[in-house]
Amino acid sequence: MDATEVDQERPDRSRAAAGARGDGARRLGLPTEKVNILLVDDEPANLAALEAILGELGETLVTAGSGREALRRLLKQDFAVILMDVRMPEMDGFETALLIRERQRSTYTPIIFLTAAHRDETHVARGYSLGGVDYLLKPFEPEILRSKVAVFVELARKTELVRRQSELLRSMEKRQHEREMADTRAAFLADLKQKNRELERGQRVLEEKIGELARANEDLEQFAYVASHDLQEPLRMVSSFVQLLARRLEGRLDEDAKEFIGYVTEGAARMHALIHGLLEYCRVGLRGAAPGPVACETVLDHVMSNLEVAREESGAVITRDPLPIVPGNAIQLTVLFQNLIGNAIKFRGEEKPRIHVGVETRDADWLFSVGDNGIGIEPRHLERIFVIFQRLHARDRYPGTGIGLAICKKIVERHGGRIWVESEPAKGTTFKFTLPTRWDAHADQRPAEAPPS
Repeated sequence: MDATEVDQERPDRSRAAAGARGDGARRLGLPTEKVNILLVDDEPANLAALEAILGELGETLVTAGSGREALRRLLKQDFAVILMDVRMPEMDGFETALLIRERQRSTYTPIIFLTAAHRDETHVARGYSLGGVDYLLKPFEPEILRSKVAVFVELARKTELVRRQSELLRSMEKRQHEREMADTRAAFLADLKQKNRELERGQRVLEEKIGELARANEDLEQFAYVASHDLQEPLRMVSSFVQLLARRLEGRLDEDAKEFIGYVTEGAARMHALIHGLLEYCRVGLRGAAPGPVACETVLDHVMSNLEVAREESGAVITRDPLPIVPGNAIQLTVLFQNLIGNAIKFRGEEKPRIHVGVETRDADWLFSVGDNGIGIEPRHLERIFVIFQRLHARDRYPGTGIGLAICKKIVERHGGRIWVESEPAKGTTFKFTLPTRWDAHADQRPAEAPPS
């Protein structure tokens, strides 16, 4: 028989009970909406009797004439309590209860079993094992049944109240969390803006300081160039007059006087070499010819010609990789290679110098190397060999001014590269430096002629 959902007007007593139930629920702060009660029985008369008994509760009564129909009802609605007849055709109440418990939403729905046939303890125990909350034998007292169902109706309302309060609490916590996150985000953004403003101010100050430092360095280089240039004339005068004095007093000077004049002459020559080196160092920093493509093969040919005497005297064997064309200043690159190869010849050991100029591509740079089999460098000296006027050896053994490698460093940096050294004592030295494959906008961009020497 098809189930019939009872949702029509109740007798006066039912309406009064419903009103009292609503008032009581409101006083307790419980939800006042009607709850659903499922009545399952294959006998229409039994369903009608249950509706009559429970109608006074004023809730929504839903009926099902079989276990399968009860399952269909459970797919569409949730129920505060289920009243289940045990003895039904096709699927009895126990089988229906087992399937109800397998459905997640109805796992804990209270089931009250009703029966007139299964009175033995075995059936009662089975009913409770399937999650039944009560097992009533027909005939039963209407007031008792109504009271038991009313308990589960109130429990359902309290459960719904807890669920709503939990949702409200979660919603409040979520809003509070969102407000805290918004406040934190606003504070973070404000702090970030402040830090950005401070960083921008610091950047502007740094740029100003860099500009001031660049101008100061340029002024210092210009001053050093002019001073060095102007020192040459009085130095030549001192050297010339000392030599003239030596010639005029030839034969009349004792050994001490000759020694003193020798010291003056040697000192003047050494000072002339230092001034010349300082001028060369300053020229690298001053405005030079505009950068352009430089064939390193041609540059090395010029270097070989300039070092011809030193190569022949030392018996140096110099080899090279195929060298590229690079952007830069041809004169400065010639000075760079000549200083490095000249040092490799100068600081040789007992064997004939073997020098190799290598090159390889690396990212956006050319990596050059000038390696030799010379005396090498102590590790403690590697950091200071590029400092101007730094010497690692006695002047009477290896002459020089200590400016050459400082010039090399300045040339490489002016071309947007960097230079370093790898060496072991008695095992040779390799100078390595990078040059860009394209002219760096941050390299020497100031094309103009250098002041005359």
